Amino acid sequence: MNKLNSFLATAGLLALAGLPVQAGIAIPSLVSAGMTGIEAVVPSQTGAAYNWTVANGTLAGLNRNAMVTCSAGTSGSVALTCTVMAAGVATVFTASVPVAPVLPVTPFFYGSGCSADSLANTVVGGPNGSVVSYRFQAKYTTPLKGCRVFFIWSATEGGYAAGDGGTVRVDLMADDHSPAHLPTGTALASTSITGIIAQAAYYPELVFPQPVALQGGALYHLVFTNLDPQPAANYISLDDLYTRAQTAPMQPTIADANWAVLYRAGAGPWKVRPGHTPTLELDYTTGSQGNGYMEVWSTNPKPISGAAQVREAFTVSGPSRTFTKVLLRLAATSGTSPLTVRVEEADGTLVDQVQVPSSDFLPGVSNWVTATFPVAHVLNSGVAYNLTLSSPSDTVYSAYPLRKGLDKGFSTSTVFPDGHAQFTTTGTWVGWDMWGTPGLKDSDLQFAFVD
Repeated sequence: MNKLNSFLATAGLLALAGLPVQAGIAIPSLVSAGMTGIEAVVPSQTGAAYNWTVANGTLAGLNRNAMVTCSAGTSGSVALTCTVMAAGVATVFTASVPVAPVLPVTPFFYGSGCSADSLANTVVGGPNGSVVSYRFQAKYTTPLKGCRVFFIWSATEGGYAAGDGGTVRVDLMADDHSPAHLPTGTALASTSITGIIAQAAYYPELVFPQPVALQGGALYHLVFTNLDPQPAANYISLDDLYTRAQTAPMQPTIADANWAVLYRAGAGPWKVRPGHTPTLELDYTTGSQGNGYMEVWSTNPKPISGAAQVREAFTVSGPSRTFTKVLLRLAATSGTSPLTVRVEEADGTLVDQVQVPSSDFLPGVSNWVTATFPVAHVLNSGVAYNLTLSSPSDTVYSAYPLRKGLDKGFSTSTVFPDGHAQFTTTGTWVGWDMWGTPGLKDSDLQFAFVD
């Protein structure tokens, strides 16, 4: 938890923790066209007066607090200015946030289909008495046996946990069918875990003693409550994928209503945590679903320029797949030449290649772009392929992958199981390197083949 997050947590603004800071304003790095409820905050000062203005957007409610909410225009950038008057001295903070087109949800895809820039924690218990809900759409009409989650704590950084971590109860609840899609408050099944820190139980499998059959397609919640008699002294955090861009949808392959993190402080109202995606596996008697990506290697991006290229190498398992588009998430660093997206068999035989213009990328932030092919192609079952990204040497793009949690117990059904991310600068392809280990094969690019 960085200094901004510590400030936000102290101020009770947990929903903003993790936001990037731009010239003193905590604001998402990217928003969607027409998005409402965009939150921005400057550090609060005793006795200070705040005056916010916005260009290419609209302020909602009061504009004289340390935190404001605004909406975005349909394109361009949202420009925010906050003038803080304290002790007779005026300080001006400014921030500009690019606006991206709204992406259609593409639930049928082949790939990782997921975006993230880092991890972010949500406290269960703690000084604010936080309660957390993981909202999900059930995949199967069969009993839910249990789930696997990601608990996080730190011996060196504050804000993640304290004491022995407390006792966490997990209640399975139905959705209340309101427009906000909140938990009903009535437990259909329950389980609990204690001694999380002592057991080093970062990725425990939580089993319901009495599994309950769910209705496929319906919304449910896993609600995490700290039962410790002193939850402010003994608490733990859940860790999620975090995307600094707060877009609609949050992920391009699933509707926001169907996979989200909610929290509330004590008995306060439930709120969705923007930018958060649950790291969660749901285990039924007939299969599993969820997101098993549990780390983001954004601190080690690889360039795409000239001889430097990145790719996803994969062999199709299961049925053959038809595609007309590839969704990609990466950043444009410099230059104006297009990105070349090449699909080839492992021996180099070309399937097809297209170019994505540099104008599709937004300045200073990773964003999703679409590579559209002129005709449909088939990825044949059992055949090895490469999805290769390149550009001329006068232009630099960059990409970083998501780490699969297969070695942490997550099922292959919660990640892309057929391949891994690679890069080259010399013509020799190798797996990503991270934490001092080269040639890793447990990460995927942020991509999706769609029909």
